[in-house]
Amino acid sequence: MNTATERERAHPRTSMFVLATMSAPAVSGSVKIRNMSLHGALIEGDALPGVGESLRLRRGELTVAGRIVWRNAGRAGLRFEQDVEVSRWLPTGGSGQPQVDRTFHDLKSGTAEPAPQTAAEFKAPPAGPGDALKVADALDALADALSEDAGVVASHASRLQALDIASQLLRRFAATGP
Repeated sequence: MNTATERERAHPRTSMFVLATMSAPAVSGSVKIRNMSLHGALIEGDALPGVGESLRLRRGELTVAGRIVWRNAGRAGLRFEQDVEVSRWLPTGGSGQPQVDRTFHDLKSGTAEPAPQTAAEFKAPPAGPGDALKVADALDALADALSEDAGVVASHASRLQALDIASQLLRRFAATGP
């Protein structure tokens, strides 16, 4: 989604890396929930319903019905039929996410205070948007490979979420430039 659309959203998105089961009349399977708000989510999967189709997401005892509002390259945006409590969908039940979301918002809005740094820390040439995209692709590939193992997901869900958040931050950096 573009940044203009992100600014127009009524409810903030919470970044996450959560595996869920999606069922729709024409297709069912595992999906990754990449972000979620009170009214919708961004999901990613190999087989997704078409725009306008209804579906149900399930994660453990949590379930929500919704409809696909956009779809592009293995990702889709959902609008839920009812509001959800986003923190319940997080791997940790939301314990550390509010701080992550505040920090991300501060970074995005330019209100975050930079950490003090010395000139010695800047010996290497600065990385550019292309470098950020390469690192984001590597993080996505690592997270995807690790998420194929249910044991890894069960034991390290919050760490997988951190990889996804880092990848999203790098992609946003690449899109806006240094």
